[in-house]
Amino acid sequence: MFHNEDIESGITTNKVYSRQQMISLLQEASPEYSSNSCQWKLGEMLKSGEIVRTGYDQYMISTGKARPVYSPDYSETASAVMARIAEKYPYIAFTVFETVLMNEFLNHLVAQNTIFIQAEKDIASYVFRYLQEDGYRNVMLKPAKKDFDLYWSKDTIVVTDLVSEAPMHASDPHKITMEKMLVDIYCDKLIKGTFSRAEYPFIVEQAFDKYRVDRTRMLRYARRRNREMEIAHVLDADLN
Repeated sequence: MFHNEDIESGITTNKVYSRQQMISLLQEASPEYSSNSCQWKLGEMLKSGEIVRTGYDQYMISTGKARPVYSPDYSETASAVMARIAEKYPYIAFTVFETVLMNEFLNHLVAQNTIFIQAEKDIASYVFRYLQEDGYRNVMLKPAKKDFDLYWSKDTIVVTDLVSEAPMHASDPHKITMEKMLVDIYCDKLIKGTFSRAEYPFIVEQAFDKYRVDRTRMLRYARRRNREMEIAHVLDADLN
């Protein structure tokens, strides 16, 4: 019969496994059982809560509590900007990120905030102009790094293009998902200059520990930003 202590001894806490990897571990623990029996056992372990599904084809040993989906706690300014854009352009795709959101995961906190609006391609310029006309100061449209550094001030709003196939919230499409945030802060030339890059692995570790993060979804988006291998290396080194 299957011995749970033997199975769990081969599973590393906080490591993500595919379904096939889980079945292989079950077969190693009880080699006398067939693949079908191991698939049945995997289903039973999911039902009992011994292991949990964290994303598509992603499984982890249970730590006793289900990780919540990340919901960003925006500043009043960012929330107001989001509401104004959504009211003016109710049918466009856009997301909002602000650098102070990283403070939940950083050792060295971001003191001065920057708000990033990513809007679907060909719409960013309209959003930029609307925010200017609506009275917002210090709004930049797709600035070069040198211009951002030169003209930046507190609560600057930066409007850029939304990368296609970005992971979006189904119910709150303008709020940034954890998968998107973890990739953007690594890839975006402006965002990554607002915190110490040495803290990126720590941010990833904290995010995966506190929230439900879909690794496959995250790496798919990293591929769109041409950083899949680099980010996968961080995940493998930091989480395994």
